[in-house]
Amino acid sequence: MAEYKNVEKPFLGKLKELGWKVIDQGAFGIPHDPAKSLRSSFKQLTLKEEFKNAIKRINTLEDKQWLTEKQLEDIYADITSIEKTGLSLLEANKDVFEKLIGKTKTTVSENEISGEQNPLVKLIDFKNWKNNSYIAINQFRIVTPGGPRLGIIPDIVLFINGLPMVVIECKDVDVSDPISDSIN
Repeated sequence: MAEYKNVEKPFLGKLKELGWKVIDQGAFGIPHDPAKSLRSSFKQLTLKEEFKNAIKRINTLEDKQWLTEKQLEDIYADITSIEKTGLSLLEANKDVFEKLIGKTKTTVSENEISGEQNPLVKLIDFKNWKNNSYIAINQFRIVTPGGPRLGIIPDIVLFINGLPMVVIECKDVDVSDPISDSIN
């Protein structure tokens, strides 16, 4: 309770002041409804609908959104399906990072409005930051089948355009070794 009151809640408050959408799931217990954290399942690591809405919004041509639902689904699958790539987790994270910053290009076959072939798709709008989606969710339960535990519940996860970018483990001052405790 002290950790939530003294660290987590004030941190979420500051994020809200900075313009983040904050989903505060409280301090007690294990979340039981994934919909509260904008997901259909606790196995989802991303906010799929938020991702699709943000990508659609930041990719416009003459103020018209041009990505189709199928293209958005394909982009989402490309970003989130590391099992299909055969890459290690580290390599897959590097691949996604390079797509996010534009080092590796993300494209679709055609812009159906302009007819442009293989147009570039932005995953983050670096020119106009206000176009991006910023969401902070506390007590973000993740089910991890086959792992050493049945799941984890990071204190706060920060999402940009529906993708988890930062995991924050909060510790109150009464913890004797907060770094070790956070890692554990």
